[in-house]
This record gives sequence, structure tokens and C-alpha cells, in this order.
Amino acid sequence: MEEIKTTFNSKDGNGGLKLYANPFGTGKKFYGRFERDILSMENLVSRIQQKNPGADEIIINTSISYIKREILAALKEGKAVNLLDLGELYIGATGSVASDSATDIADISLAVKFSSSQLLKDSISKVSIGSVVFSDTAPAINKIINWFTGKESNLLTEGKNVVLEGKRLKLGTSESGLFLAPADEKGEISDDESTWLDCTALVRQNTPKKIDFYLPENASNGSSYRIVIKSNYVNGYTKRKEPMYTYSEVVTVA
Repeated sequence: MEEIKTTFNSKDGNGGLKLYANPFGTGKKFYGRFERDILSMENLVSRIQQKNPGADEIIINTSISYIKREILAALKEGKAVNLLDLGELYIGATGSVASDSATDIADISLAVKFSSSQLLKDSISKVSIGSVVFSDTAPAINKIINWFTGKESNLLTEGKNVVLEGKRLKLGTSESGLFLAPADEKGEISDDESTWLDCTALVRQNTPKKIDFYLPENASNGSSYRIVIKSNYVNGYTKRKEPMYTYSEVVTVA
């Protein structure tokens, strides 16, 4: 696929770029990986219905099922398939042979490949990078969900549950903890942990991908905080020597 150059736009960027150190190079060189969320077919159908309120879910899913069946059948026959004018899905050959014998193809293998169309290239030509982070082993909070409303939000309901989704979230030993750190008008918090509200005992689900906890009674209505994860967890057998801290965006209790 033809490469498309991108730019960094911290305000209107579409996605995040995670940089990983190159273990085979010398000096501070990194390679990038575009971070993305995967939309399921159910997600796509839901998006269609939101933009087309009269669309029938059963008809959409039936049509998708028929199209998928025929795509697989065509590929099985060795045919290339135009995927909704986005590009061609086809069977390609990889590898080489040592002679011109028609039977000497043991090192040739077949693989499914995709060739993008100009329509697809043009549609993503304006995609830009909205954030750049360096890969590490610190917890990462990707979503904050108000359990009471069921919606992803920075506005939390007093006395109700909050669900955090992300990576490496699990708390470790007693040295770990979950806190609400009061935030000022600029979103800044104090380094003094004694001023933070300890929510560790209110955690009811503690896994690497999800933490579910109750807001404490002393989380003041109308006050702003940052959720702080202090964790020394790596896996079931390994703990960090020093806990790592992760801070959420500013949240408000209402």
C-alpha cells in the first residue's frame, strides 16, 4: 500500500501514535504504531442506524451476511473482489523458487492481500496524529464510565460507581491504591497523598483491563478531581520495586 504522510495536530488529531524503542538499532530511535479502536460489525450497523433512523437492522445484517458469504466464495475460487470500491481483496503469491521447474514450488505460498483504491487513499489523506506517547509499563486509563448513566463521561454521579477501562490497571499489593486527588481550576493536584481521597477499599473489580469502584461519601458534590492509580502490579508473579502512578483527566462529581 502506498504510504500517506501525516502530521501532528494536538487539537484536532484523529488518533494516537505510540513510539517503541528500536531494540536492534543504536541511539534513540523509535518506531511508531498507530493506536486504534476496532469497530465490530454490530458497531457499524449501529452507526448506520444512527445516521439513517429508518434503516432496518435485520435487513442490514442479512445483506452483510450475504455479501460476506459471496466474498469468501469468490476468494475460494481464486477471484479478486472489489470491496465496496475501497480496494481489491485478492490471493497473492509470496516466496521464490530455485529453478524453472513447474513442480518446484515448495517455497511458494499463498496469502490474502489487499490493494487500496484511490478513494480509500483520498479518504484517509487528512488523518493526523492527535497525541504521541512513548511505550512504557505504566497503567493507561482509556475510558472513564459513569456506571449510573452507563455513559463514558468525566461527569460522575455522587455515591455511585465509576468504571475505568484501559491497560495494566490492576492494583498490586498494599503499596498500591486508588485515589481521588482534588484538582484546582487549572486541573493541577497536590503531590501530598494525604490530601487525596482513598478509594482503595471501595474497589469491587480489579483487573488489568477494568477497575470498578464506588465514589466515597466525602467526594464533594461539584468538586473536581483526578483519579490516581498507584500500582506495583506486573503479573501474578512479579511486582514492581517502585509503584507507578497514572492520572486521569479531570472529573467532576455531581
